[in-house]
Amino acid sequence: MSGADDDGCAGPRLVVIGGGITGLSAAWQGAARGARVTVLEASGRFGGKIVTERRDGFVIEGGPDSYVAYRPALARLLDELGIADEVIAPGGGRRAALLARGALRPMPAGMGMVLPTRLWPFVTTRVLGWPDKLRAGLDLVIPRRLRDGRDVSIGAFLRSRLGDGIVDRYAEVMVGGIYGARVDELSLDAVLPSLRRNEREHRSLMVASLAQGRAARRGRATARGAVGSPFRTLRAGLGRVVEALVEGLGARGVELRTGAAAVRLTDAGVELADGSLVPADAVVLAGGAACSALLLAGPAPDAAAVLDAIPLASTTVVSLGFRVDDFDRPPDSQGWLEVDPGPVSGVTTSSVKFAGRAPDGQALVRVFIPDKRGPLTGAPDDELLPAVLDHVRPLLGVHGEPTVTRIDRWHAVMPKYTVGHLDRVAAVDGWLAAHRPTWAVAGSALHGVGLPECVADGRARADAVLDAAAGRARGEGPSGAPEAGTVPADGSGAAVPAAKGA
Repeated sequence: MSGADDDGCAGPRLVVIGGGITGLSAAWQGAARGARVTVLEASGRFGGKIVTERRDGFVIEGGPDSYVAYRPALARLLDELGIADEVIAPGGGRRAALLARGALRPMPAGMGMVLPTRLWPFVTTRVLGWPDKLRAGLDLVIPRRLRDGRDVSIGAFLRSRLGDGIVDRYAEVMVGGIYGARVDELSLDAVLPSLRRNEREHRSLMVASLAQGRAARRGRATARGAVGSPFRTLRAGLGRVVEALVEGLGARGVELRTGAAAVRLTDAGVELADGSLVPADAVVLAGGAACSALLLAGPAPDAAAVLDAIPLASTTVVSLGFRVDDFDRPPDSQGWLEVDPGPVSGVTTSSVKFAGRAPDGQALVRVFIPDKRGPLTGAPDDELLPAVLDHVRPLLGVHGEPTVTRIDRWHAVMPKYTVGHLDRVAAVDGWLAAHRPTWAVAGSALHGVGLPECVADGRARADAVLDAAAGRARGEGPSGAPEAGTVPADGSGAAVPAAKGA
């Protein structure tokens, strides 16, 4: 395939399949490199899981509502888009609580995703009973458990060191909540590889975590103040990122197509459901695991089979607006996570967490119902909404009917990084690099579920396939060497057919 059309227009042709944050980031990177970029989105809108509705003074997020600032890829993109000044940090309000042992209890100060970074708050918390605290303390004397390099589940590893209590009441809630899976199936090496390093270097995970906490507090003291919450969003919601990307890509001449469903990959390009062909020198597949597996099934069955093996979780998000006067007292907490059994995994008080999420006199909350919590996530609206209201009303202390409701359903779109995930990543990336280097799979299915990770991955995959396309145009194979079947001529830079059997 040529890097120029018959009209002599320079620049390789990059086709990006999928118009979510990963695909749009890949397109942005391709355009920055001078490629002629086409984005194909099967649905009628761009943004993927980022869905922001602005209604009657509410800013309602149907998908993610924030990102972590310590991963720089998204911050860099916002700066390039010229909207970095629209970033806001969480506001005031009490920190998130835990619904544990029948009551809302404060999250212990210094509690990380799994382990405490301060000892006394952990000792005094009522989230755990004394038997669980004492069992966790045995970690101080237990020998190393990871004696080889084999991947294990986070749950199995932590239970062996810390016991069931800290796993079920902290790790399951916080780590499992992010990945939509149970910690007993999540990969240690793909999700929390730092735990392997901590055990190797300190033997005790508790010792490692407390040491890290002390170092972090010394660092903040040196910097004259705490850095605060790592979470950030945009004043108008995360949909603003998508809007700025679409506008910026259009200004750069990128072809943005909705309602364009890709059905087949060929050497010539991407075939659409309407039978048309979009020529391509390089392709980034950013439409999710199921979409990528379907497109690779014919030309790359081995890679497709691995993608098909990645389990996908479902979740439902219910957004509710209430009059502040309908609360027993105005909400002042950012929400809670649920340790106790039940259909809900957590509640965020969006109007407390971020400024401008609700008009004066109103409050906005979001309720999360993952499929790992039971069948309610798939219930029809007329069953789902009353069940959610019955659950959250007494905990919120709110009466009366909601002034705003919105239900967002995400069916089988959240990849689970189960044990062996890194092997699956290597299998997909390795097969494509060896056999189809101008194609790449990008996005949360393989390389990270957070928004910054998706941005970074989209850009990296765009670079990789464009580099491969440039190498192909020079007659090079996947590694930069001349392609099989050719040998260099006598210093001219051209190539001639190799003899049979060479």
